[in-house]
Amino acid sequence: MAPSRRRPRVSRSASPSNDDVLRPHQRRKSSRGNHSLSELAKDICLFRKRVLFITGAGISVASGVRPFRGSSGVWTTTIWTNATRDAFRKDPLKWYNDFWLPNLSLPQNVQSNAAHEALHKVLQRYPTTLSVITQNVDGLHPPSNRLIEAHGRIGLFKCMPDEDSDTDSDDDDDDERLVHLGHRRKRRLAMKKQACLYQQKESLNVHQVEPARVRDVLDTGRGSISEPPKCPSCNNALAPQALLFDEGYHSHDFYQFQKMEEWLAKAEVIVFVGTSFAVRLPEIALEHARAEHIPVYNFNTQDMLEATVRLNATNVKGPSEELLPRLLLEIQELETTLGIIPPGVAAKVKEAPAEGTQPPSSLRSQQVTNVSSPATTNASRSSSLRAIRVKS
Repeated sequence: MAPSRRRPRVSRSASPSNDDVLRPHQRRKSSRGNHSLSELAKDICLFRKRVLFITGAGISVASGVRPFRGSSGVWTTTIWTNATRDAFRKDPLKWYNDFWLPNLSLPQNVQSNAAHEALHKVLQRYPTTLSVITQNVDGLHPPSNRLIEAHGRIGLFKCMPDEDSDTDSDDDDDDERLVHLGHRRKRRLAMKKQACLYQQKESLNVHQVEPARVRDVLDTGRGSISEPPKCPSCNNALAPQALLFDEGYHSHDFYQFQKMEEWLAKAEVIVFVGTSFAVRLPEIALEHARAEHIPVYNFNTQDMLEATVRLNATNVKGPSEELLPRLLLEIQELETTLGIIPPGVAAKVKEAPAEGTQPPSSLRSQQVTNVSSPATTNASRSSSLRAIRVKS
């Protein structure tokens, strides 16, 4: 057999190189102005590159959700030692009342902020080339088939098996993947011995939880429960649908690890938004970017990256609720300049209105604005593109 020319897979144990950590006295490839945003906007709407956004706790701070790290973060030894299957199994009732409810309940009336909304609008405009993976469990990203909630979602629950052999080891029977986030062999084994649908494949909504007094506390996150929630299928204790520290991404299908691997492997640009790089998913994404020479953008207020020979990193410093709306504006301005109709908007334009009706005024104006002869359109785009290149 000829030797494989594929590079070694990026494993879960990968960690960021010390060379990529930006020290205070070092210069960084960074921008607080519009240049970096305009370059990313060109990649998205002009060159139609496959761009993957990976969001962390920083994107939800403006919504009132506490981050995990930093002076106001919830990260403590308590989190590290209790957010495990082992701790849950020892005493599910105590686990909920002493750990989960006090530490990981969401604020009342929490809502998406300008960062979530702007990113969703960008995603809607270019739905075939953009995708989002969030590490947040707050459910604040608007729903999309181009969104993966990699660490779960508060308000959903999964059935906890009595015992398992799930670990974070790298042993697998498929090492040819460019990116390795979960274990397909372990998932197959779990499916074979699965006693309950909710242990691997499906999730339960909080409104399916019984009894009602327990459901109400879990729904609001206030107070304590008198008994742990039970699975309606097998009567085992229900755990929140959140990835625990001793679980792998393959431990439940909600985390969609195979789709995450596919998106990362195909990404031509990776954009980190409000995340630290001491977490498994960003670690693996960074190692993949180094190995495949993929440009990386880092929208953050801290945790800056250094551009090195191995890592093409651009830091855009600032809060995500400011940076993502600015990115959306850059994209819209570029579309206007070049006469580009985004694929997501074009799809709506193609939806023929009922006979005798008119399309919405916004779509009518876009149709009129962009109807011109091919020669005129190409000349206009060429002229505008030359102007953009000179300006940049």
